[in-house]
Amino acid sequence: MQSIKSVEKAVDIMSCFTIETPALTVTEISFLTGFNQSTVSRILATLEKKKCMERSTPGGKYKLGVKFHQWKSILSQEKSLADLARPVMEKLRDLCGEEVSLYVLSEGNRICVEAVKSRYGIARVTQVGKTLPLHCGASGKVLLAYLPEKERRDIICTKPLEKYTPKTITDPAELEADLEKIRSAGYAISLEEREAGTYSVVAPVLTKKEKIIASLSICGPLFRLSNDQLEKNIAAAQDAAAEISQALGRSEREEGRPQWS
Repeated sequence: MQSIKSVEKAVDIMSCFTIETPALTVTEISFLTGFNQSTVSRILATLEKKKCMERSTPGGKYKLGVKFHQWKSILSQEKSLADLARPVMEKLRDLCGEEVSLYVLSEGNRICVEAVKSRYGIARVTQVGKTLPLHCGASGKVLLAYLPEKERRDIICTKPLEKYTPKTITDPAELEADLEKIRSAGYAISLEEREAGTYSVVAPVLTKKEKIIASLSICGPLFRLSNDQLEKNIAAAQDAAAEISQALGRSEREEGRPQWS
Protein backbone atom coordinates (compact mmCIF):
# COMPACT_ATOMS: atom_id res chain seq x y z
CA MET A 1 0.00 0.00 0.00
CA GLN A 2 1.37 3.41 -0.98
CA SER A 3 2.03 5.66 1.99
CA ILE A 4 0.94 9.31 2.19
CA LYS A 5 4.13 11.32 2.64
CA SER A 6 2.48 14.30 4.34
CA VAL A 7 0.96 12.01 6.98
CA GLU A 8 4.33 10.33 7.53
CA LYS A 9 5.95 13.75 7.99
CA ALA A 10 3.24 14.82 10.45
CA VAL A 11 3.85 11.70 12.53
CA ASP A 12 7.62 12.29 12.41
CA ILE A 13 7.08 15.84 13.65
CA MET A 14 4.79 14.77 16.50
CA SER A 15 7.31 12.08 17.46
CA CYS A 16 9.87 14.82 18.21
CA PHE A 17 7.92 15.69 21.36
CA THR A 18 9.10 13.63 24.32
CA ILE A 19 9.33 13.91 28.10
CA GLU A 20 12.77 15.46 27.65
CA THR A 21 11.58 17.86 24.89
CA PRO A 22 7.89 18.70 25.53
CA ALA A 23 8.08 22.07 23.74
CA LEU A 24 9.95 22.84 20.51
CA THR A 25 10.43 25.64 17.99
CA VAL A 26 10.11 25.25 14.23
CA THR A 27 13.89 25.45 13.94
CA GLU A 28 14.39 22.69 16.50
CA ILE A 29 11.85 20.42 14.80
CA SER A 30 13.46 21.09 11.43
CA PHE A 31 16.83 20.03 12.85
CA LEU A 32 15.42 16.86 14.45
CA THR A 33 13.48 15.71 11.38
CA GLY A 34 15.63 17.01 8.53
CA PHE A 35 12.58 18.71 6.97
CA ASN A 36 12.97 22.29 5.81
CA GLN A 37 11.38 24.96 8.01
CA SER A 38 8.64 25.91 5.54
CA THR A 39 7.44 22.28 5.43
CA VAL A 40 7.51 22.05 9.21
CA SER A 41 5.59 25.31 9.55
CA ARG A 42 2.86 24.22 7.12
CA ILE A 43 2.36 20.87 8.84
CA LEU A 44 2.37 22.44 12.30
CA ALA A 45 -0.25 24.97 11.19
CA THR A 46 -2.52 22.13 10.07
CA LEU A 47 -1.93 20.18 13.28
CA GLU A 48 -2.64 23.30 15.32
CA LYS A 49 -5.92 23.82 13.44
CA LYS A 50 -6.92 20.23 14.28
CA LYS A 51 -6.00 20.71 18.00
CA CYS A 52 -3.07 18.28 17.78
CA MET A 53 -0.62 21.11 18.47
CA GLU A 54 -0.82 24.33 20.44
CA ARG A 55 1.30 27.34 21.39
CA SER A 56 1.15 29.23 24.66
CA THR A 57 1.86 32.52 22.85
CA PRO A 58 1.86 33.54 19.17
CA GLY A 59 5.23 32.68 17.70
CA GLY A 60 6.13 30.62 20.78
CA LYS A 61 7.18 27.01 21.07
CA TYR A 62 4.83 24.23 20.01
CA LYS A 63 3.60 21.46 22.30
CA LEU A 64 1.14 18.60 21.93
CA GLY A 65 -2.47 19.78 21.89
CA VAL A 66 -5.73 18.92 23.60
CA LYS A 67 -6.53 16.22 21.04
CA PHE A 68 -3.88 14.00 22.63
CA HIS A 69 -5.62 14.29 26.01
CA GLN A 70 -8.83 13.10 24.36
CA TRP A 71 -7.08 10.14 22.75
CA LYS A 72 -5.34 9.32 26.04
CA SER A 73 -8.74 9.16 27.77
CA ILE A 74 -9.93 6.66 25.18
CA LEU A 75 -6.84 4.50 25.59
CA SER A 76 -7.05 4.61 29.40
CA GLN A 77 -10.42 2.85 29.27
CA GLU A 78 -8.77 -0.29 27.87
CA LYS A 79 -6.71 -2.64 30.00
CA SER A 80 -3.10 -2.18 28.95
CA LEU A 81 0.10 -4.14 29.43
CA ALA A 82 1.00 -1.74 32.26
CA ASP A 83 -2.37 -2.36 33.96
CA LEU A 84 -1.86 -6.13 33.83
CA ALA A 85 1.75 -5.94 34.94
CA ARG A 86 1.50 -3.43 37.79
CA PRO A 87 0.14 -5.77 40.53
CA VAL A 88 2.92 -8.25 39.76
CA MET A 89 5.48 -5.45 39.71
CA GLU A 90 4.30 -4.20 43.11
CA LYS A 91 4.72 -7.68 44.60
CA LEU A 92 8.19 -7.91 43.06
CA ARG A 93 9.14 -4.50 44.48
CA ASP A 94 7.91 -5.56 47.94
CA LEU A 95 10.03 -8.70 47.67
CA CYS A 96 13.29 -7.08 46.54
CA GLY A 97 12.80 -3.52 47.82
CA GLU A 98 14.20 -1.93 44.64
CA GLU A 99 12.54 -0.11 41.76
CA VAL A 100 10.78 -2.36 39.27
CA SER A 101 10.23 -1.09 35.73
CA LEU A 102 8.76 -2.38 32.48
CA TYR A 103 10.12 -1.57 29.01
CA VAL A 104 8.87 -2.14 25.47
CA LEU A 105 10.41 -1.59 22.04
CA SER A 106 9.92 1.82 20.45
CA GLU A 107 11.44 2.72 17.07
CA GLY A 108 14.84 1.17 17.66
CA ASN A 109 14.93 2.17 21.34
CA ARG A 110 13.18 1.14 24.53
CA ILE A 111 10.59 3.10 26.42
CA CYS A 112 9.51 2.73 30.04
CA VAL A 113 5.76 2.05 30.17
CA GLU A 114 5.44 1.43 33.92
CA ALA A 115 7.59 1.82 37.03
CA VAL A 116 7.08 1.02 40.72
CA LYS A 117 9.24 3.08 43.07
CA SER A 118 11.83 1.60 45.40
CA ARG A 119 11.13 1.40 49.12
CA TYR A 120 14.56 2.90 49.83
CA GLY A 121 15.42 6.58 50.13
CA ILE A 122 18.51 6.17 47.95
CA ALA A 123 17.29 4.52 44.76
CA ARG A 124 17.13 4.52 41.00
CA VAL A 125 14.17 6.52 39.67
CA THR A 126 12.94 5.87 36.14
CA GLN A 127 10.36 8.15 34.60
CA VAL A 128 7.49 6.50 32.72
CA GLY A 129 7.72 7.51 29.08
CA LYS A 130 11.50 7.90 29.14
CA THR A 131 13.24 6.60 26.00
CA LEU A 132 16.56 4.80 26.37
CA PRO A 133 18.96 2.85 24.10
CA LEU A 134 18.64 -0.88 23.42
CA HIS A 135 22.33 -1.83 23.31
CA CYS A 136 23.13 -0.47 26.74
CA GLY A 137 21.71 -1.91 29.97
CA ALA A 138 20.00 -5.21 30.67
CA SER A 139 16.46 -3.97 29.94
CA GLY A 140 17.41 -3.00 26.40
CA LYS A 141 19.57 -6.04 25.76
CA VAL A 142 16.76 -8.43 26.76
CA LEU A 143 14.49 -6.76 24.20
CA LEU A 144 17.26 -7.02 21.60
CA ALA A 145 18.13 -10.61 22.43
CA TYR A 146 14.70 -11.99 21.57
CA LEU A 147 14.18 -10.07 18.33
CA PRO A 148 14.40 -11.93 14.99
CA GLU A 149 18.00 -11.95 13.76
CA LYS A 150 17.50 -9.56 10.83
CA GLU A 151 15.67 -7.00 12.93
CA ARG A 152 18.27 -7.30 15.67
CA ARG A 153 21.19 -6.89 13.26
CA ASP A 154 19.57 -3.86 11.62
CA ILE A 155 19.42 -2.12 15.00
CA ILE A 156 22.94 -3.10 16.06
CA CYS A 157 24.72 -2.37 12.78
CA THR A 158 22.94 0.66 11.29
CA LYS A 159 24.46 3.24 13.61
CA PRO A 160 27.38 3.47 16.06
CA LEU A 161 26.74 2.05 19.52
CA GLU A 162 27.16 4.97 21.92
CA LYS A 163 29.41 4.47 24.95
CA TYR A 164 27.80 5.62 28.22
CA THR A 165 30.29 4.18 30.72
CA PRO A 166 33.55 2.18 30.46
CA LYS A 167 31.43 -0.98 30.72
CA THR A 168 29.15 -0.22 27.77
CA ILE A 169 29.54 -2.74 24.93
CA THR A 170 30.09 -0.86 21.67
CA ASP A 171 31.39 -3.65 19.41
CA PRO A 172 28.55 -5.35 17.45
CA ALA A 173 30.20 -8.78 17.51
CA GLU A 174 30.77 -8.62 21.25
CA LEU A 175 27.19 -7.45 21.76
CA GLU A 176 25.84 -10.36 19.67
CA ALA A 177 27.80 -12.80 21.82
CA ASP A 178 26.35 -11.21 24.95
CA LEU A 179 22.81 -11.43 23.55
CA GLU A 180 23.31 -15.12 22.85
CA LYS A 181 24.22 -15.64 26.51
CA ILE A 182 21.07 -13.77 27.54
CA ARG A 183 18.85 -15.98 25.38
CA SER A 184 20.52 -19.08 26.80
CA ALA A 185 20.21 -17.96 30.43
CA GLY A 186 16.72 -16.46 30.15
CA TYR A 187 17.71 -13.25 31.95
CA ALA A 188 20.27 -10.43 31.84
CA ILE A 189 22.38 -8.61 34.41
CA SER A 190 23.79 -5.13 33.90
CA LEU A 191 26.50 -3.71 36.15
CA GLU A 192 27.19 -0.03 35.48
CA GLU A 193 26.63 -0.34 31.72
CA ARG A 194 24.58 2.86 31.38
CA GLU A 195 25.03 4.57 34.74
CA ALA A 196 27.94 4.30 37.16
CA GLY A 197 27.11 2.78 40.53
CA THR A 198 23.91 1.04 39.41
CA TYR A 199 22.78 -2.46 38.45
CA SER A 200 19.75 -4.12 36.91
CA VAL A 201 18.44 -7.67 36.74
CA VAL A 202 16.01 -8.22 33.86
CA ALA A 203 13.79 -11.02 32.57
CA PRO A 204 11.80 -11.21 29.30
CA VAL A 205 8.02 -11.15 29.09
CA LEU A 206 7.28 -13.48 26.17
CA THR A 207 4.32 -14.81 24.21
CA LYS A 208 3.76 -18.56 23.93
CA LYS A 209 5.66 -18.42 20.61
CA GLU A 210 8.68 -16.82 22.32
CA LYS A 211 7.99 -13.39 20.86
CA ILE A 212 9.26 -10.60 23.09
CA ILE A 213 6.58 -8.34 24.57
CA ALA A 214 8.51 -6.46 27.24
CA SER A 215 11.46 -6.59 29.62
CA LEU A 216 10.90 -6.57 33.38
CA SER A 217 13.66 -4.93 35.41
CA ILE A 218 14.79 -4.78 39.02
CA CYS A 219 17.24 -1.89 39.34
CA GLY A 220 19.09 -0.19 42.14
CA PRO A 221 22.44 0.99 43.49
CA LEU A 222 25.34 -1.45 43.49
CA PHE A 223 26.19 -0.93 47.16
CA ARG A 224 23.00 -2.82 48.13
CA LEU A 225 23.64 -5.79 45.84
CA SER A 226 25.17 -8.82 47.57
CA ASN A 227 25.74 -12.16 45.80
CA ASP A 228 22.83 -13.65 47.75
CA GLN A 229 20.53 -10.76 46.79
CA LEU A 230 21.57 -11.07 43.16
CA GLU A 231 20.52 -14.74 43.05
CA LYS A 232 17.20 -13.92 44.73
CA ASN A 233 16.55 -11.08 42.29
CA ILE A 234 17.25 -13.28 39.25
CA ALA A 235 14.76 -15.93 40.37
CA ALA A 236 12.15 -13.35 41.41
CA ALA A 237 12.41 -11.38 38.13
CA GLN A 238 12.04 -14.55 36.05
CA ASP A 239 9.02 -15.72 38.04
CA ALA A 240 7.38 -12.29 37.92
CA ALA A 241 7.94 -12.06 34.15
CA ALA A 242 6.38 -15.52 33.81
CA GLU A 243 3.33 -14.37 35.76
CA ILE A 244 2.88 -11.35 33.52
CA SER A 245 3.21 -13.61 30.47
CA GLN A 246 0.49 -15.84 31.93
CA ALA A 247 -1.75 -12.83 32.52
CA LEU A 248 -1.34 -12.06 28.84
CA GLY A 249 -2.52 -15.55 27.89
CA ARG A 250 0.48 -17.82 28.22
CA SER A 251 -0.20 -21.11 30.03
CA GLU A 252 1.78 -22.22 33.09
CA ARG A 253 2.67 -25.42 31.24
CA GLU A 254 4.31 -23.44 28.45
CA GLU A 255 6.32 -21.44 31.00
CA GLY A 256 7.96 -24.59 32.33
CA ARG A 257 8.27 -23.20 35.89
CA PRO A 258 5.81 -22.68 38.77
CA GLN A 259 4.08 -19.36 39.32
CA TRP A 260 5.89 -17.25 41.91
CA SER A 261 4.28 -16.16 45.17
